Amino acid sequence: MEHNFTFIVGISVAFIFFIGIFVFLIKKNVFGTNEPDTAGTAQQPETSNEANSDADLIEDLKRENKNLNAKLAFMEVKMEKMEEKVKELKATNHDLEEHAKQLHQSKRKLEELQVQKDELFSIIVHDLKNPASAIKNFIELLESYDLNAQEQQEIMHGLLETSTHILSLADEVSKIMSVEKSNFKLELGLHNINDAALTIINRNLPFAQKKKIKLTLTKDDSLPQISMDFNKIKDVIDNLVNNAIKFAPEGARVEVITKRENDNIILEVIDNGFGLSQEDVKRAFEKGSKLSTRPTGGESSSGLGLWIAKRIIEEHKGRVWVKSKQGEGSTFAFSLPIA
Repeated sequence: MEHNFTFIVGISVAFIFFIGIFVFLIKKNVFGTNEPDTAGTAQQPETSNEANSDADLIEDLKRENKNLNAKLAFMEVKMEKMEEKVKELKATNHDLEEHAKQLHQSKRKLEELQVQKDELFSIIVHDLKNPASAIKNFIELLESYDLNAQEQQEIMHGLLETSTHILSLADEVSKIMSVEKSNFKLELGLHNINDAALTIINRNLPFAQKKKIKLTLTKDDSLPQISMDFNKIKDVIDNLVNNAIKFAPEGARVEVITKRENDNIILEVIDNGFGLSQEDVKRAFEKGSKLSTRPTGGESSSGLGLWIAKRIIEEHKGRVWVKSKQGEGSTFAFSLPIA
Protein backbone atom coordinates (compact mmCIF):
# COMPACT_ATOMS: atom_id res chain seq x y z
CA MET A 1 0.00 0.00 0.00
CA GLU A 2 2.81 2.26 1.05
CA HIS A 3 4.70 1.34 -2.16
CA ASN A 4 1.81 2.37 -4.42
CA PHE A 5 1.49 5.68 -2.67
CA THR A 6 5.16 6.48 -3.22
CA PHE A 7 4.82 5.65 -6.96
CA ILE A 8 1.80 8.00 -7.43
CA VAL A 9 3.60 10.84 -5.64
CA GLY A 10 6.59 10.38 -7.92
CA ILE A 11 4.41 10.47 -10.98
CA SER A 12 2.71 13.65 -9.85
CA VAL A 13 5.99 15.42 -9.15
CA ALA A 14 7.30 14.50 -12.57
CA PHE A 15 4.13 15.76 -14.25
CA ILE A 16 4.33 19.07 -12.40
CA PHE A 17 7.99 19.38 -13.46
CA PHE A 18 7.17 18.89 -17.12
CA ILE A 19 4.30 21.38 -16.90
CA GLY A 20 6.66 23.95 -15.46
CA ILE A 21 9.19 23.43 -18.24
CA PHE A 22 6.45 23.71 -20.91
CA VAL A 23 5.22 27.01 -19.44
CA PHE A 24 8.81 28.28 -19.33
CA LEU A 25 9.35 27.43 -22.97
CA ILE A 26 6.15 29.16 -23.98
CA LYS A 27 7.26 32.32 -22.22
CA LYS A 28 10.58 32.17 -24.05
CA ASN A 29 8.76 31.95 -27.50
CA VAL A 30 10.49 28.66 -28.18
CA PHE A 31 7.49 27.52 -30.30
CA GLY A 32 7.27 30.86 -32.30
CA THR A 33 3.91 31.93 -31.02
CA ASN A 34 4.78 35.60 -31.77
CA GLU A 35 6.12 34.83 -35.36
CA PRO A 36 3.21 36.42 -37.24
CA ASP A 37 3.72 39.73 -35.47
CA THR A 38 7.48 39.59 -36.05
CA ALA A 39 7.04 38.74 -39.74
CA GLY A 40 4.51 41.50 -40.19
CA THR A 41 6.84 44.01 -38.64
CA ALA A 42 9.74 42.86 -40.91
CA GLN A 43 7.73 43.18 -44.23
CA GLN A 44 6.48 46.74 -43.70
CA PRO A 45 9.62 48.53 -45.07
CA GLU A 46 9.62 46.31 -48.30
CA THR A 47 6.03 47.33 -49.21
CA SER A 48 7.01 50.98 -48.92
CA ASN A 49 9.93 50.53 -51.39
CA GLU A 50 7.66 48.88 -54.01
CA ALA A 51 5.24 51.78 -53.81
CA ASN A 52 8.08 54.24 -54.42
CA SER A 53 9.24 52.24 -57.47
CA ASP A 54 5.73 52.29 -59.05
CA ALA A 55 5.51 56.04 -58.59
CA ASP A 56 8.89 56.54 -60.31
CA LEU A 57 7.80 54.29 -63.20
CA ILE A 58 4.60 56.29 -63.67
CA GLU A 59 6.58 59.54 -63.75
CA ASP A 60 8.96 58.05 -66.36
CA LEU A 61 6.01 56.95 -68.48
CA LYS A 62 4.48 60.42 -68.25
CA ARG A 63 7.75 62.03 -69.36
CA GLU A 64 8.10 59.53 -72.25
CA ASN A 65 4.52 60.15 -73.33
CA LYS A 66 5.13 63.89 -73.27
CA ASN A 67 8.26 63.43 -75.42
CA LEU A 68 6.36 61.22 -77.86
CA ASN A 69 3.56 63.78 -78.16
CA ALA A 70 6.13 66.49 -78.91
CA LYS A 71 7.78 64.32 -81.57
CA LEU A 72 4.36 63.48 -83.05
CA ALA A 73 3.49 67.18 -83.28
CA PHE A 74 6.85 67.83 -84.96
CA MET A 75 6.25 64.99 -87.44
CA GLU A 76 2.78 66.34 -88.23
CA VAL A 77 4.29 69.71 -89.11
CA LYS A 78 6.86 67.94 -91.27
CA MET A 79 4.12 65.92 -92.98
CA GLU A 80 2.15 69.07 -93.78
CA LYS A 81 5.24 70.63 -95.34
CA MET A 82 5.92 67.44 -97.26
CA GLU A 83 2.34 67.39 -98.57
CA GLU A 84 2.75 70.98 -99.76
CA LYS A 85 5.97 70.00 -101.54
CA VAL A 86 4.26 67.01 -103.11
CA LYS A 87 1.46 69.26 -104.39
CA GLU A 88 4.03 71.65 -105.86
CA LEU A 89 5.89 68.76 -107.49
CA LYS A 90 2.63 67.37 -108.92
CA ALA A 91 1.78 70.78 -110.37
CA THR A 92 5.28 71.10 -111.83
CA ASN A 93 5.10 67.55 -113.19
CA HIS A 94 1.72 68.32 -114.79
CA ASP A 95 3.19 71.42 -116.46
CA LEU A 96 6.13 69.37 -117.70
CA GLU A 97 3.80 66.71 -119.08
CA GLU A 98 1.76 69.36 -120.90
CA HIS A 99 4.95 70.88 -122.28
CA ALA A 100 6.20 67.47 -123.37
CA LYS A 101 2.83 66.79 -125.02
CA GLN A 102 3.04 70.09 -126.91
CA LEU A 103 6.58 69.32 -127.99
CA HIS A 104 5.48 65.87 -129.18
CA GLN A 105 2.60 67.40 -131.16
CA SER A 106 4.91 70.00 -132.67
CA LYS A 107 7.40 67.29 -133.60
CA ARG A 108 4.64 65.20 -135.18
CA LYS A 109 3.36 68.20 -137.14
CA LEU A 110 6.87 68.96 -138.40
CA GLU A 111 7.27 65.33 -139.43
CA GLU A 112 3.92 65.44 -141.23
CA LEU A 113 4.93 68.66 -143.00
CA GLN A 114 8.20 67.08 -144.04
CA VAL A 115 6.32 64.07 -145.41
CA GLN A 116 3.98 66.42 -147.27
CA LYS A 117 6.94 68.28 -148.76
CA ASP A 118 8.58 65.04 -149.83
CA GLU A 119 5.34 63.86 -151.41
CA LEU A 120 4.80 67.18 -153.21
CA PHE A 121 8.31 67.18 -154.61
CA SER A 122 7.84 63.59 -155.73
CA ILE A 123 4.60 64.57 -157.44
CA ILE A 124 6.08 67.61 -159.17
CA VAL A 125 9.28 65.89 -160.29
CA HIS A 126 7.20 63.02 -161.67
CA ASP A 127 4.80 65.43 -163.39
CA LEU A 128 7.72 67.21 -165.05
CA LYS A 129 8.75 63.99 -166.76
CA ASN A 130 5.60 63.59 -168.85
CA PRO A 131 5.45 67.10 -170.38
CA ALA A 132 9.22 67.06 -170.95
CA SER A 133 8.81 63.74 -172.76
CA ALA A 134 5.89 65.22 -174.73
CA ILE A 135 8.07 68.11 -175.91
CA LYS A 136 10.70 65.62 -176.99
CA ASN A 137 8.07 63.66 -178.94
CA PHE A 138 6.73 66.83 -180.60
CA ILE A 139 10.21 67.77 -181.75
CA GLU A 140 10.91 64.27 -183.05
CA LEU A 141 7.60 64.39 -184.91
CA LEU A 142 8.58 67.66 -186.54
CA GLU A 143 11.91 66.20 -187.63
CA SER A 144 10.63 62.82 -188.82
CA TYR A 145 7.62 63.68 -190.94
CA ASP A 146 6.82 65.93 -193.88
CA LEU A 147 3.99 67.88 -192.26
CA ASN A 148 1.63 70.39 -193.76
CA ALA A 149 0.98 73.80 -192.24
CA GLN A 150 -2.06 72.61 -190.27
CA GLU A 151 -0.18 69.71 -188.71
CA GLN A 152 2.76 71.93 -187.87
CA GLN A 153 0.39 74.41 -186.26
CA GLU A 154 -1.14 71.65 -184.10
CA ILE A 155 2.29 70.50 -182.98
CA MET A 156 3.34 74.05 -182.16
CA HIS A 157 0.17 74.47 -180.13
CA GLY A 158 0.98 71.26 -178.25
CA LEU A 159 4.51 72.49 -177.58
CA LEU A 160 3.17 75.78 -176.24
CA GLU A 161 0.61 74.09 -173.97
CA THR A 162 3.18 71.62 -172.63
CA SER A 163 5.77 74.33 -172.02
CA THR A 164 3.17 76.35 -170.12
CA HIS A 165 2.45 73.30 -167.98
CA ILE A 166 6.15 72.89 -167.17
CA LEU A 167 6.40 76.55 -166.16
CA SER A 168 3.36 76.09 -163.93
CA LEU A 169 5.01 73.14 -162.20
CA ALA A 170 8.24 75.11 -161.78
CA ASP A 171 6.25 77.93 -160.21
CA GLU A 172 4.66 75.43 -157.82
CA VAL A 173 8.12 74.22 -156.79
CA SER A 174 9.12 77.82 -156.04
CA LYS A 175 6.04 78.27 -153.88
CA ILE A 176 6.78 75.13 -151.92
CA MET A 177 10.36 76.21 -151.28
CA SER A 178 9.35 79.70 -150.17
CA VAL A 179 6.45 78.71 -147.92
CA GLU A 180 7.28 76.88 -144.71
CA LYS A 181 3.95 75.11 -144.41
CA SER A 182 3.32 73.60 -147.78
CA ASN A 183 0.06 71.69 -148.18
CA PHE A 184 -1.54 69.72 -150.96
CA LYS A 185 -4.17 72.28 -151.99
CA LEU A 186 -6.72 72.12 -154.76
CA GLU A 187 -7.51 75.13 -156.94
CA LEU A 188 -11.15 74.29 -157.52
CA GLY A 189 -13.33 75.65 -160.29
CA LEU A 190 -16.17 74.53 -162.57
CA HIS A 191 -14.79 72.59 -165.55
CA ASN A 192 -15.78 69.93 -168.03
CA ILE A 193 -13.74 66.74 -167.87
CA ASN A 194 -13.99 66.35 -171.67
CA ASP A 195 -11.80 69.44 -172.09
CA ALA A 196 -9.14 67.92 -169.83
CA ALA A 197 -9.29 64.59 -171.66
CA LEU A 198 -8.99 66.23 -175.10
CA THR A 199 -5.97 68.26 -173.99
CA ILE A 200 -4.19 65.09 -172.78
CA ILE A 201 -5.07 63.18 -175.94
CA ASN A 202 -3.44 65.89 -178.07
CA ARG A 203 -0.43 66.00 -175.76
CA ASN A 204 0.19 62.23 -175.98
CA LEU A 205 -0.70 61.77 -179.65
CA PRO A 206 2.90 62.10 -180.89
CA PHE A 207 4.03 59.54 -178.28
CA ALA A 208 1.34 57.11 -179.45
CA GLN A 209 2.13 57.66 -183.13
CA LYS A 210 5.79 57.02 -182.46
CA LYS A 211 4.90 53.57 -181.06
CA LYS A 212 2.23 53.00 -183.74
CA ILE A 213 -0.50 52.90 -181.10
CA LYS A 214 -4.02 54.07 -181.94
CA LEU A 215 -5.12 56.67 -179.34
CA THR A 216 -8.79 57.69 -179.35
CA LEU A 217 -11.29 59.60 -177.22
CA THR A 218 -14.93 58.61 -176.82
CA LYS A 219 -16.70 61.30 -174.84
CA ASP A 220 -20.17 62.01 -173.57
CA ASP A 221 -20.92 65.57 -174.68
CA SER A 222 -23.82 65.86 -172.21
CA LEU A 223 -21.57 65.75 -169.17
CA PRO A 224 -22.01 68.75 -166.86
CA GLN A 225 -19.28 70.92 -165.48
CA ILE A 226 -18.13 69.84 -162.03
CA SER A 227 -15.92 71.30 -159.32
CA MET A 228 -12.34 70.22 -159.91
CA ASP A 229 -8.73 71.35 -159.98
CA PHE A 230 -8.42 71.37 -163.78
CA ASN A 231 -4.63 71.11 -163.92
CA LYS A 232 -4.42 68.29 -161.39
CA ILE A 233 -7.18 66.30 -163.11
CA LYS A 234 -5.25 66.73 -166.37
CA ASP A 235 -2.20 65.31 -164.54
CA VAL A 236 -4.24 62.28 -163.50
CA ILE A 237 -5.47 61.64 -167.04
CA ASP A 238 -1.97 62.24 -168.38
CA ASN A 239 -0.54 59.64 -166.01
CA LEU A 240 -3.13 57.03 -167.02
CA VAL A 241 -2.86 57.67 -170.76
CA ASN A 242 0.94 57.94 -170.72
CA ASN A 243 1.21 54.68 -168.77
CA ALA A 244 -1.14 52.89 -171.16
CA ILE A 245 1.02 53.93 -174.14
CA LYS A 246 4.25 53.26 -172.27
CA PHE A 247 3.36 49.66 -171.37
CA ALA A 248 1.42 48.76 -174.55
CA PRO A 249 3.09 46.84 -177.41
CA GLU A 250 3.46 48.29 -180.88
CA GLY A 251 0.15 48.34 -182.80
CA ALA A 252 -2.01 48.27 -179.64
CA ARG A 253 -5.07 50.41 -179.01
CA VAL A 254 -5.66 52.90 -176.18
CA GLU A 255 -9.12 54.40 -175.74
CA VAL A 256 -10.20 57.14 -173.35
CA ILE A 257 -13.90 57.11 -172.44
CA THR A 258 -15.91 59.66 -170.44
CA LYS A 259 -19.42 58.93 -169.19
CA ARG A 260 -21.89 59.46 -166.38
CA GLU A 261 -23.03 56.86 -163.86
CA ASN A 262 -25.67 58.05 -161.39
CA ASP A 263 -24.16 61.05 -159.56
CA ASN A 264 -20.60 60.47 -160.73
CA ILE A 265 -18.55 61.21 -163.81
CA ILE A 266 -16.36 58.31 -164.92
CA LEU A 267 -13.19 58.42 -167.01
CA GLU A 268 -11.70 55.14 -168.23
CA VAL A 269 -8.41 54.48 -170.01
CA ILE A 270 -8.66 51.11 -171.75
CA ASP A 271 -5.85 49.29 -173.54
CA ASN A 272 -5.53 45.86 -175.15
CA GLY A 273 -1.94 45.37 -174.05
CA PHE A 274 -0.30 42.69 -171.94
CA GLY A 275 -2.47 43.18 -168.84
CA LEU A 276 -1.50 42.81 -165.19
CA SER A 277 -1.21 39.95 -162.75
CA GLN A 278 -3.58 39.90 -159.78
CA GLU A 279 -0.64 40.77 -157.52
CA ASP A 280 0.09 43.85 -159.65
CA VAL A 281 -3.59 44.82 -159.52
CA LYS A 282 -3.54 44.70 -155.69
CA ARG A 283 -0.54 47.03 -155.34
CA ALA A 284 -0.97 49.16 -158.47
CA PHE A 285 -1.71 52.38 -156.56
CA GLU A 286 0.89 51.95 -153.80
CA LYS A 287 3.60 54.59 -153.53
CA GLY A 288 6.77 53.60 -155.39
CA SER A 289 5.24 50.33 -156.56
CA LYS A 290 6.81 49.08 -159.81
CA LEU A 291 4.74 46.55 -161.69
CA SER A 292 6.10 43.33 -163.11
CA THR A 293 5.24 44.48 -166.65
CA ARG A 294 8.01 46.64 -168.10
CA PRO A 295 7.70 49.60 -170.53
CA THR A 296 7.82 48.33 -174.12
CA GLY A 297 9.95 51.19 -175.49
CA GLY A 298 12.63 51.27 -172.80
CA GLU A 299 10.95 54.21 -171.05
CA SER A 300 11.66 54.90 -167.36
CA SER A 301 9.11 54.33 -164.60
CA SER A 302 9.32 55.80 -161.09
CA GLY A 303 6.38 53.92 -159.57
CA LEU A 304 4.80 57.22 -158.44
CA GLY A 305 2.32 57.98 -161.23
CA LEU A 306 -0.61 55.84 -160.08
CA TRP A 307 -0.07 56.75 -156.43
CA ILE A 308 -0.13 60.44 -157.40
CA ALA A 309 -3.31 59.91 -159.42
CA LYS A 310 -4.97 58.14 -156.48
CA ARG A 311 -4.12 60.94 -154.07
CA ILE A 312 -5.41 63.68 -156.39
CA ILE A 313 -8.69 61.85 -157.03
CA GLU A 314 -9.22 61.14 -153.34
CA GLU A 315 -8.66 64.84 -152.59
CA HIS A 316 -11.60 65.41 -154.98
CA LYS A 317 -13.69 62.92 -152.92
CA GLY A 318 -13.56 60.45 -155.79
CA ARG A 319 -12.05 56.98 -156.17
CA VAL A 320 -9.71 55.08 -158.50
CA TRP A 321 -9.58 51.45 -159.58
CA VAL A 322 -8.09 49.05 -162.09
CA LYS A 323 -9.44 45.98 -163.85
CA SER A 324 -6.97 43.78 -165.63
CA LYS A 325 -6.16 40.26 -166.71
CA GLN A 326 -2.89 39.06 -168.12
CA GLY A 327 -3.01 38.81 -171.91
CA GLU A 328 -6.28 40.78 -172.15
CA GLY A 329 -5.29 44.38 -171.42
CA SER A 330 -6.19 46.75 -168.59
CA THR A 331 -8.76 49.38 -167.65
CA PHE A 332 -7.64 52.16 -165.31
CA ALA A 333 -10.47 54.44 -164.22
CA PHE A 334 -11.56 57.07 -161.74
CA SER A 335 -14.82 58.70 -160.70
CA LEU A 336 -15.60 62.25 -159.55
CA PRO A 337 -18.79 63.27 -157.77
CA ILE A 338 -21.03 65.66 -159.71
CA ALA A 339 -22.40 67.39 -156.60
